[in-house]
Parts: sequence; structure tokens; C-alpha cells
Amino acid sequence: MMQFSSKIFLFCAGILAASAFTLPAYATGDVAVDAGIQAIIRQGVLPVRIESSDSEVGALVRHALSFHGAFDTKASPRTAAVIRVSADGGSLSATASGLSKAFSGTLTVSGTDNDAVAALCDKIVVAVGKKYDWKLKPIFAKTKLAFSSSQTGAREIYFSDLLFRRIRRATNHKRIAIMPHWDPSGTRLLYTTYHASGAADVYSVNISTGAFSKFAAYPNTNNGGAFSPDGSKVALALSARGVMNIYVKPAKGGNAVSLCRDEEVQTTPVFSPDGKTILFTSGPNGRPSLYTVPVSGGKKTRLVTRGFSYATDPAWSRVAPSKIAFSYVRSGRGGVGIYDLNTREVRDLGALIPGGRKFSNPTWCADGRHVVAVEEVGKSSFLVIMDTDGGERAKVTRISPASLKNCYDPDALVKD
Repeated sequence: MMQFSSKIFLFCAGILAASAFTLPAYATGDVAVDAGIQAIIRQGVLPVRIESSDSEVGALVRHALSFHGAFDTKASPRTAAVIRVSADGGSLSATASGLSKAFSGTLTVSGTDNDAVAALCDKIVVAVGKKYDWKLKPIFAKTKLAFSSSQTGAREIYFSDLLFRRIRRATNHKRIAIMPHWDPSGTRLLYTTYHASGAADVYSVNISTGAFSKFAAYPNTNNGGAFSPDGSKVALALSARGVMNIYVKPAKGGNAVSLCRDEEVQTTPVFSPDGKTILFTSGPNGRPSLYTVPVSGGKKTRLVTRGFSYATDPAWSRVAPSKIAFSYVRSGRGGVGIYDLNTREVRDLGALIPGGRKFSNPTWCADGRHVVAVEEVGKSSFLVIMDTDGGERAKVTRISPASLKNCYDPDALVKD
């Protein structure tokens, strides 16, 4: 559902079997690595096999690392580094061996639950990144998702960990609830709902208690609800005075102040990582573009995404402040682009994925490398994780379970 107001995973193809090479193995660091494996590693991908005496823990670690563009978990046993995961008493640990030793020593975390598995996966990612100078950052334990789903028949708001091992429903309005936005503390969500007045209003829900309250219910349409990085302000799109424009309102309540009023529809506002700028969608009907405006108000400035005349749903990475993800429609194809503020170039993730697949609504994960987005297949939609870095193809993995019908509007909370 690519709309004006709607909201990939590096895959280095062709794992080269060691038996296909007659070149000798040679040393790298403290291990000998087959030339074919080394060629793959030079592309930023580690062929890896996960072993564990605990089948459930091993499967979850394998599942998590399969999302990450720096790992190929389907590698042949002859070509893979081996990571062995152990559950001993009240802790989890990981050691590495094999032709290409992924890291040195033993990685350990306290606990054996899903949170502990996510934390161990992050330690593995960081250790491998350090070994090969890939500068990988934690992602699994530090990313929490909110999204909408029609699992119950009506669109409601849900939230989950990145591995979808703990899914909870935040609303029970039995009418449309969409476009969730985390507050920085992770204690509440703002979302747009039609349950009370039949018109779009913005509500707040406490995710622990389920208590909800009205946040913005001005005349006509209210949506948005993106928090500033410090949690003190909220950016909204309101049509209280006619055409929908961008407003900012104190997070604790108070008056909403218009930032830039004109006759073009303005929507999907988000804050810059430093909290000084609002990024949003605006432009002529059918040709929306990305614009910025200071939080103090003033004239809007267009972000020039050359070759992408239909750009919407911006997401500004807090971890990698030079990167902005957005949805686009180009030659009839919907996809996700990554705009680099330093080079002013766009990396077209959609063009790197074969098959004419449709993606939209990106949101950044905690490592500043991956985004979660929506993929539409026929009349169904689900959440995918996409690797935005390097290579001639882009790795995309479905992460929302089949039991969750029609997932939309993901918003990621990046936890410190």
C-alpha cells in the first residue's frame, strides 16, 4: 500500500565451495583460510555454521545471524567458520573455531532467555566486526519495534523485539489504529486512531498498563506523533486550519505550533538526530518530495533526491546521522532509498532486489546499517529487514511471523 502518507540485508551471492579451488590455503592472522573463503570475507561476508547442544538456543542464534548481511549461515560445513553456543547454568557463551576463526576467546552473557540470546548475538556481531575490521554495531538487543497489524480483523498497534519472540498488542480499539511512534524512554506510543470520533486523532498509550488518552484531536485530520530525541516535543501533521501542515507540540501537552504553512499537503514528520530540524513529506499532488524546516519554524527546504521525484516516509538514522531512508515510487515500482547527506547520492535498495518486489515505510535499527520496512505481496503485507550496506545485491529477510496479518507502519526504538 504505497501511499503518500504511508510509512534491505547485504547478500553476497554465490558461496564458493572450497573444493572448487585448486589454490592453496594461506594464513590470515592466527588461522589458515582457503583462498575461496578469503575472497568471500573480502566482500564483508563471513560464512558461518552455528553449533549448540541446546537446539532451541542454537536455532535462535542462527535465525538472528541469518538477518545480518555480514553472515552467511547457509555456508557449506567445509567453508564455514564454526561458532559454538553453550547454555551453562545461568549464562550463555560462544566460542569460535574452523577454517576462518570468527573471533578469539569466549563471549559470555548472563541469563538464558530471549534477551540473553539477543545480547549474545550482538557480542558475536561486534567481535566478528572487530576481527575483520568491519566496524559492526549491536542491533538485536537494542532494537524494539512497534507496528500496526490487522491480526484481530481491525488494525491495532503491536510491539515486539527484533526477533519477534515476544509480541504484545498495545491497543484494543477494534477500529483503525495505525502509525505508532515510540517515545525515547520506550514507555509509551503515540498513534493515529479513528476509534473515538470517526476522524483521525492522535492518542497515547502506556505499553505497560494499556492506559490510553487523547493527545491531539483538533478539527479535521490529526496524524504523525514523532518524538524529538530528548522526548520533549512531538511533530504532528494537522489540518485544523485547512491544508495539512507540520506542527510541533510539547510532549507533556499544550498548544501545537505551526512550523511552515503553505497550500501543499505536508505529512510524515520526523526529527533530525540533533533535534534541531524536522524532515517531512510535501509537494504537488502525485509528486511528493522530502523537505526540512527548522524546529523553530521558517521556510521549508527541499532535499534533492535526484531521480526520485516521488519520495515519502522519511526516516533519519540516529546512529548514522548522514543517512536518511525513504519510500519511493519510480517507473511504477515501489522501493526504499538511502540518501547520503554527505555525498547527496541515493542508494536504490529496491533496484538491488530481483523480482520487482514492493517495499515501503523504512525505519532504522540500532546499528545504523539495517532498516525494517514493509513488503507487499498481493493483498498481504509483512515486515522485512534490509541491509543498506555495500554489494551489488541487497539482502532482505522476512521477520514478522505468518500469524501476524498485514503488518504496516514499523517504528523502531533504538535503546541505549
